[in-house]
Amino acid sequence: MITIPRSVIEKLNYSAIIEPEKKSCKNCMKAKRLGLTNDMLCREKGIVSDDYCCSSHRFFIMDDIKKLDFYRCCDCEFFTFHPNEHINTYGVCEMFSVRKCDGSLRKACSKFIRRKEHIA
Repeated sequence: MITIPRSVIEKLNYSAIIEPEKKSCKNCMKAKRLGLTNDMLCREKGIVSDDYCCSSHRFFIMDDIKKLDFYRCCDCEFFTFHPNEHINTYGVCEMFSVRKCDGSLRKACSKFIRRKEHIA
């Protein structure tokens, strides 16, 4: 077994590569912290607590990686699509709205549940 000297490890700064000990939504790439509470908005499960961990957990390795804003109304289970010749993500939110809008422009709300398949 090969051992790497401690001085070499310190020079290479492996601290950014080593995964944290405990998996949780706090260190998952698929979750984003909500503003006022300690809850997390998970791309797979919806609203969960920050210490929750699901089977699709993915560590984000570097601290400087910013999480992408991938939560949109058109990805939600409650968004109903209506045909439009120009916009394929045009529809209405069944939970909050009666107006039709482009679901790809609106950010997801706190009631977000990921759609099983993208219909549009």
